[in-house]
Amino acid sequence: MKSFCVKAPAKINLFLHVVDKKETGYHVIEGLFVFANLANFLEIKVGEKESKYDNSMVEFVNSESKIDRQYNTITKAVNLLLRYAPQRTKVSIKVVKNIPTAAGLGSGSSDAGAVIRTLGKFWGVDMPALNEIALSVGSDVPASVESKPAFVTGIGDELYHIKNFSLPTNIVLIKPKKKFLSTPEVFSKHDGNFSQSIKWNTEAEKNLSKFIKEVKNDLQEIAISLVPEVKDVISSLESQKGCILSRMSGSGTTCFGMFDNKENAKAAAVRIREQQPEWWVCDTQLIV
Repeated sequence: MKSFCVKAPAKINLFLHVVDKKETGYHVIEGLFVFANLANFLEIKVGEKESKYDNSMVEFVNSESKIDRQYNTITKAVNLLLRYAPQRTKVSIKVVKNIPTAAGLGSGSSDAGAVIRTLGKFWGVDMPALNEIALSVGSDVPASVESKPAFVTGIGDELYHIKNFSLPTNIVLIKPKKKFLSTPEVFSKHDGNFSQSIKWNTEAEKNLSKFIKEVKNDLQEIAISLVPEVKDVISSLESQKGCILSRMSGSGTTCFGMFDNKENAKAAAVRIREQQPEWWVCDTQLIV
């Protein structure tokens, strides 16, 4: 049996624009995806099946919400990857969940990305096939395979990795406890007032600090209409010393504050945690 211990980093959307909607129902988005040291941990074991009816099994530990063990992003990824594995291969995975689920941090997508990255390499699957598998699992998954800062467009399938990430890496994440949002529900309430498409280029990358303040999260107001507390979280972050940017990530409910240095970020996290015990608060750093 072969065993792997891997990390699945949290995904943060520094901005997210909805620029179109395809006839298939998928929304065309543009966004800047980054990844944090906050991560789920996966123990992946690959061995031989005992019988042809033996299925892959996933065990979730420390999850705040109930996850279907038979139908989730990991089992979808594994079942697609097994086409490239030797016959009679069994995969079992144990996941320690540190990233909140249904919170705009790509917890399930990052799990799938880690599985695709690990088993894809182990079985020698080429990158085009891995990208196809990732997109089949979910629109956030292609970016989560490599977990590097990227400008993402299309339905999540077009990635432009950022080589010179010049923004501060100190982040405070806050999510109202027991408040969840369904990504399909949030997108379904988008009124079709699409943002103008951005032409990503080296000039935007060179002026990342200016660029990031000129964009927004098109889903933020929708999320606030469903969970008003999201607005309170953003206001609380904005009021902290050293916070240079505060915004909601993905379809919510988690919001981030980007801070000018590590000390201010840690102090803000401590202060907010004391003031708002009903909020989940985490200070972390971006992986660049």
